[in-house]
Amino acid sequence: MQQTFQNVIINRQEINSIEFEKESVEISLSPGGEETFEILITNYGSPTHIHFSVSDELKGQIVFLRDNPYVLQKEYISVVARIPQEGRVLTKGQIYITAGYGSRKKGFPVQLGKIDSKPQEHSEDESHIGNQEEKLISQRSSVILPVKKLSHSRSERGFGEFSSFIRRSFTGSFSATERRIPKNLSENEKFPLNIVFGGFLLLVCLFFLYFILPSSLQFKVSFAQSLLFSIIFVICMIYILLKIAEES
Repeated sequence: MQQTFQNVIINRQEINSIEFEKESVEISLSPGGEETFEILITNYGSPTHIHFSVSDELKGQIVFLRDNPYVLQKEYISVVARIPQEGRVLTKGQIYITAGYGSRKKGFPVQLGKIDSKPQEHSEDESHIGNQEEKLISQRSSVILPVKKLSHSRSERGFGEFSSFIRRSFTGSFSATERRIPKNLSENEKFPLNIVFGGFLLLVCLFFLYFILPSSLQFKVSFAQSLLFSIIFVICMIYILLKIAEES
């Protein structure tokens, strides 16, 4: 005997009234499965026709062998439930009963299929994949960090070389400074550099002469002249150092 999964009662409360013994129905099926059930129709009034239909979600999955039966007192209606092989695992919809030649329509919810337990496994796989991605990211960051440190050390080394070069420029001889000037400079670039360098040498010579000459031959320097010489000396020194730094 086939299983009765719903009892529909009509004409008990009033004419064309529709009642359901169960508020909702669950049909447990897997994709590719098929099963036949029965709906019991109990009529408390005069014989009448009723009509069965389903919502759009269940079309093609719930089939009534008789969708417009004539019910005297009790009538069993066979229902075939199926899920295609590639269909949805779980489908929710409604089965409708129409009575009184369309004057009254009522339905009850149907859940067709099984609640899949695979999403939990899938989430575990995703968490495992997420852990692997985090490990890869950490490994990449560990590879990138030494590169950054290397570039930083190179920049520090370049800065150290530049500072040591400036120190050598202050303490080294002028002939060494002249050798640092590249030979491929154009004549327009050599001219101002020669003037600045010559002025620098002149200021240095005057500075030494001021202390070397005897008091009878010493020349007097006012405050404004000494300030002007100091400014020119600093400008010449900065210009020469900048040229050396550009070419280094």
